[in-house]
Amino acid sequence: MDARSDSPMDRGDISPGSQETGYIPVRVLGRGAFGEAVLYRKVEDNSLVVWKEVDLKCLGEKERKDSQNEIDILSILNHTNVVSYYNHFLDGDTLLIEMEYANGGSLHEKIARQKELFPEEVVLWYFYQVASAVSHIHELGILHRDIKALNIFLTKSGLVKLGDFGISKILDSNSQLVDSYVGTPYYMSPELIKGERYNQKSDIWSLGCVLYELLSLTKVFDATNPLRLASEIVHSQFDEVSPKYSSNIRTLVNNMLDKDASNRPSADDILQHTIFSDGLAESMDKKVWELDAATRRAKMSATPAAEVLPVVTSKCSEVYIWGGGRMTPQKIDMFTKGRSALQVSAGHSHLAVITVEKELYTWSNMQGGGLMVGQLGHGDTAAYKAPKKVETFENIPVRQVSCGADFTVCVTDESDVYAFGSDYDGCLGCDGDEGSEVCTPKLISFFAGTRVQQVSCGDAHVVALTEAGDVYTWGCGEFGRLGLGCEDDFALPQKVETRGKHAIKSVHAGSDGTFMIRTNGRLLACGSNEDNRLGFNSVARGLHKRKQEISYDIPYQCTFTTVKPLSKHDVASVAPGKTHTAVIDSLSRLITFGSNKFGQLGVGDYKVRSGVNIVSSLLIGKQVLNVCCGDGFTVASTSDNQVYSWGLCENGRLGTVSSDTSKKVEVPCYALPRPIFGSLHAVTDVASHHWSTILVAEKVLAQKTIGGTRVKCPDEGEDEPKMQSSQMNESSVPTWLQRVSSQ
Repeated sequence: MDARSDSPMDRGDISPGSQETGYIPVRVLGRGAFGEAVLYRKVEDNSLVVWKEVDLKCLGEKERKDSQNEIDILSILNHTNVVSYYNHFLDGDTLLIEMEYANGGSLHEKIARQKELFPEEVVLWYFYQVASAVSHIHELGILHRDIKALNIFLTKSGLVKLGDFGISKILDSNSQLVDSYVGTPYYMSPELIKGERYNQKSDIWSLGCVLYELLSLTKVFDATNPLRLASEIVHSQFDEVSPKYSSNIRTLVNNMLDKDASNRPSADDILQHTIFSDGLAESMDKKVWELDAATRRAKMSATPAAEVLPVVTSKCSEVYIWGGGRMTPQKIDMFTKGRSALQVSAGHSHLAVITVEKELYTWSNMQGGGLMVGQLGHGDTAAYKAPKKVETFENIPVRQVSCGADFTVCVTDESDVYAFGSDYDGCLGCDGDEGSEVCTPKLISFFAGTRVQQVSCGDAHVVALTEAGDVYTWGCGEFGRLGLGCEDDFALPQKVETRGKHAIKSVHAGSDGTFMIRTNGRLLACGSNEDNRLGFNSVARGLHKRKQEISYDIPYQCTFTTVKPLSKHDVASVAPGKTHTAVIDSLSRLITFGSNKFGQLGVGDYKVRSGVNIVSSLLIGKQVLNVCCGDGFTVASTSDNQVYSWGLCENGRLGTVSSDTSKKVEVPCYALPRPIFGSLHAVTDVASHHWSTILVAEKVLAQKTIGGTRVKCPDEGEDEPKMQSSQMNESSVPTWLQRVSSQ
C-alpha cells in the first residue's frame, strides 16, 4: 500500500482547511463502566481541557444515544456555571468529547473534606451558581435528571460548573412530563421513586438535596440498602438544618424538598428568593463574570470545531538539576504525570517549578550559598530541601515564575503579579511597606487592572511586559539596568519609554542588565556592558591590512538601545548570564558575546572577544532550541535531543566530572560545546543561575493523529490512522491510545 494512503487528507475525511492542534495527556481523572475522563494539555497555549472518552464497543443502543445526547445538549448550552463544551471527535470505536476543565475537583469532595459547617455566605456562593446553571438549562427546556454534588465541579478560584449531561432529557415544553427511571438514588425525587411522571421540579428536589448537604455535610436521606432508601425518600422526614443558619435558607430547603412537586419553587423563583436580596445576586453575578475571564478568552481563541485535526502525543516528563556540588545531573522524581513540569527557574539559592496544572513548587538550593529570606513563599525562612507546593496559590493557577538572587516573582492565569523574598532593593514592587523580608506571596497592587504577560528577574531588579505591550522595571537601578535614563533605585514599577514602530515581544533581565526583543527580531539592551555582556561593542577595521583594529567600548547604557552588532540577525530569544550572554536567532543559530575567561562563549579558546560570535564546532548544522547562561558557563539543547555545556566546570557546573587539560589554569574549563547526557529527551525548558542548572526534558511515548473531525453520530466509524509509537507507559497513556498503539 502506498504510504500516502495513511494521510488524513488522502482518506478524504479531512477538509483542506483543517488545522492540526496538539494535545498531551496529563493524567486520568476518573474511570467509569464505558470509558474514562482524561486531562489533556493543549500544546498551543498550555491550557488544560478534559476529554471524556467513551468506548462505543461497550455500549448498547441506549447508551450510544445517551452519548450523542450529551453532545447535543452541551453544544447548545452557554453559561458560566455549566461545563463548557469545546469539540468532539470519533476515533474508531472511541468517542472523544472535549470539555472545560474545572481544576478544583467536585463539590462532593469539597463537602467530604469539610470538618465544620460552612459559613452561610459560602453556602450561598456555591448554591447561587448551581441554581443559575439549573435555571439556564430549564429555560432551554432541558431536564438534567442527575444533579448531585459529584456532578458539580469547582475551579480553584471558586467557580461552580454543572456537568455530566449524559442522561439529560430535552423537553418539548415546560409542562411536558417524562417517565424514565434515571438518576442517582440519594438525589431521586419521590415522584421518580414511585415511577410517576416528572418534570423540572424533579431537578429542584435534587438541587434541594445539594443545598441540604452544603448546610449539614450529610445526605438528606441515607440507608443501608436501595429499598430502604427509596422508602425513606417517599415517606420519611429529614432532619432539620442547624439553627446557626438563617430562617430564610432553612425555609427554602423545606420548600425544595416538599414531597409534592407542585409546591416546590422553580429555579427562577429560587434566584429571586429573599436570601439573595439586598444586591447579593448582583454582586455574585459580577464576581462570577470576573472569575470566568480566562474561560471566555479560551472560548474566543478556540479554533472552529470543523477545522481541528487533533494530534495526541503522550509524553513522560523529567526534571534534572546539577551544579553547586552535584557533579552529574540528578532527576527529581516528584515531577511526573499530573505534576509534570511546565516551566522552571533558578535563583542564587533557590529553585522553582510550575507544573502542567499551574501549581508552583519551590525549594532551597543551599549548595549555591546565600540565605533563606522568604524567597520560597512558604511563610517562613526555612530551607526546604525537597520541592514544596506554595500553599498561597492553592486556589490560584500560576503560569509563569522567575527567580532573582533572593526573591521570586510570578504571574497568575489572571495576569496578576505576586512577589516574595527579600525587598532590600525594592524588587517586590511594594515600596517597602512590608519590610525587608516577605515570606508569603504578596500581590503587587500596582498592576491591578493591568494584564501582565511576562516577568523576568535579574539579581536585584525586575522587568515586566504587559499584554498591551508596555514595559515596566523596578528594583536596583545601578548601571542604568532599569532603562529609565538614570541609576536611581525604584521600589515601585516604572514605565519604560519604548520608542519605535515595532512592539516588544519579550523581556529578559540579566545580572545587572536588561534585554528586550522587538517583534521584528531587533534586540535592545541597557545596563552594565562590562566585558561586552550586552553586545554593544563594535570593531572598526582599517583600510590597510596592517592597520590595527579599533574597538569602541561602551561601559553601560541607561536607556534601552539597539544592539547594533546583532542588527543583521533576527533574534528569537536571549539568555543573559552573569558575565556573558547567548542569543538564538530565527535560523536556530547560537550567538554569544561577553566574557570568555572560562571559554563560556564556546568558540574554542579563552581569548578576549570584542564582538559577537556564532558558535559552531559540534553545533554546526544543528538547530539550537534552548540556551541558558550561568556564572562562566553555558548550557544549550538542540533539535536532535542533545544537551551541551561548556565553560567553567568547577563544582559540577557543566554536569560532568571530566576536565579539559588543554588550559593550564587551576580550575577545569571547556572552550567548546560537549554533550552532557548523550541523546536525551527533548528539552522544553532550562534555567541557570550562579552555578546551578535546572532542566525539563520530555520523551514521546506514543503519538497519534485522530483521523476525524466533528461527527454527527457516534455510530459512524472510520479507518484507523497509522500509529507512531515508541516505548509505552500504561500509567500515563489513555486507554484508547494504548489500545490503538498495540494494534
